Amino acid sequence: HQVILSPSLFNPEEFMPLDPTQEPIFPPELLRLKDTPQKQLRFEGERVTWIQASTLQELLDLKAQFPEAKLVVGNTEIGIEMKFKNKLFPMIVCPAWIPELNSVEHGPEGISFGASCPLSLVEKTLVDAVAKLCAYKTEVFKGVLEQLRWFAGKQVKSVASIGGNIITASPISDLNTVFMASGAKLTIVSTGTRRTVRMDHNFFPAYRKTLLAPEEILLSIEIPYSREGEYFSAFKQASRREDDIAKVTSGMRVLFHPGTVQVKELALCYGGMADRTISALKTTRKQISNFWNEELLQDVCAGLAEELSLAPDAPGGMVEFRRTLTLSFFFKFYLTVLKKLGKENPED
Repeated sequence: HQVILSPSLFNPEEFMPLDPTQEPIFPPELLRLKDTPQKQLRFEGERVTWIQASTLQELLDLKAQFPEAKLVVGNTEIGIEMKFKNKLFPMIVCPAWIPELNSVEHGPEGISFGASCPLSLVEKTLVDAVAKLCAYKTEVFKGVLEQLRWFAGKQVKSVASIGGNIITASPISDLNTVFMASGAKLTIVSTGTRRTVRMDHNFFPAYRKTLLAPEEILLSIEIPYSREGEYFSAFKQASRREDDIAKVTSGMRVLFHPGTVQVKELALCYGGMADRTISALKTTRKQISNFWNEELLQDVCAGLAEELSLAPDAPGGMVEFRRTLTLSFFFKFYLTVLKKLGKENPED
């Protein structure tokens, strides 16, 4: 079999002779590209315009000019909607190059991730933090890592962004329950404005909706350090163990008064039990100042059964199974906290 080289593309006589003692090097011109300031890229088709923004101000200006533009980093959500649901998005903006959206900062209250940070970077950063920090400060980080452990494959985690996961506002999101239960702080910006909001029960007002105005973008999320006397767990139940969409997800947090098992704060957040990520506020508010014992366990389970009811024709089906999961998740959290407290019998 003879290989025929096209003379129109190059002149073989210009090549340097191969030296078998030398390793081929990576082209220096390509290495220098990473230090070159990025410029805006723009592709216009008949139905879609795609823009790669190079600076934060450029992105904010584009959002002000095109409020309905979709921001795409990993394309793990928009790509599916375009391919399988035949949705059309006339304006797509990619913010993946912007330094502020890719930064990681270790602050006094937690670790802040730019909204474009891929989940693989979030995972690596939190693994390092768990190894270096005091155990009591990393309860929330371990909860995030537990969800990321079952979150898609490496290829998806390498491109899917933490901000995209939040703003997609999926009612069965694996991570939003964890962020809501932990009280993560979100920094939101637009042209001329900047605000920080806590991710709580008000952040998702309706199905696939968030508190962000059309011209606003999510700049960063701060995942907080846990405090002494604070315990956190995350749960997910799916048909398959790995790489599957959840039936029910949950993030749970309890903070005790110093030196006691008296509840100071309690957060129980669920995905898959409504058209958005929700917090069981009626149930948790009744438990403030109660002690972590079997009476609390019974009260919470009764409260959850009443508060997290599903209609028989609820989307996703498996209504009784999902309702049972909400109780079993809390029972598992209750036992986990007792074990961490070193108490098998809460009356001890």
